[in-house]
Amino acid sequence: MARQLPQPGRRVSLRRVRDDGEIGDIIGFVRDATKDGLTVTDRHGQLHALAWDQVLAWRQVGVARGRDPLRTPLAELDALAAAAGVRGRVFVVRLGDLLDGAEAPPVAELGTPPPQPAAIAGEWVTAGSTQELPALGWWATHHDARSMQVRTDELAEAERLLDLGFTERLA
Repeated sequence: MARQLPQPGRRVSLRRVRDDGEIGDIIGFVRDATKDGLTVTDRHGQLHALAWDQVLAWRQVGVARGRDPLRTPLAELDALAAAAGVRGRVFVVRLGDLLDGAEAPPVAELGTPPPQPAAIAGEWVTAGSTQELPALGWWATHHDARSMQVRTDELAEAERLLDLGFTERLA
């Protein structure tokens, strides 16, 4: 029977037999999947190379949701924006809402640096333009971010952000 392979770049949850014989779980992004096994990077950046006989079960899962970005104090978002060197109106989104259902880019495209100028601090990625938002979102999820804020005063960018599902935070 042919085994369906997880798509590289996608986030998976898997149950596996550890080297000590105990059962353990890994949640992370698939780096590579072949008929012999798969390689997954967990949220701490640790690489796990597993043969299929070590994998008891796996399933694709969405991007980690994190806290509600609308409940983050505006002062905290302002500090993140200042550290990133961006200004403007405040637009926020959970990365899961931006990316779930979207095709993940090839893993090779997720290396550093980010696809556009941005800064990560904790669960947040902060950017000052809408150039490469889905690509930036995928990059940020691989660096354990959960939410994104974009700062802009340009009307066309603000409209694009709202179309993508961002919410404007007002004072």
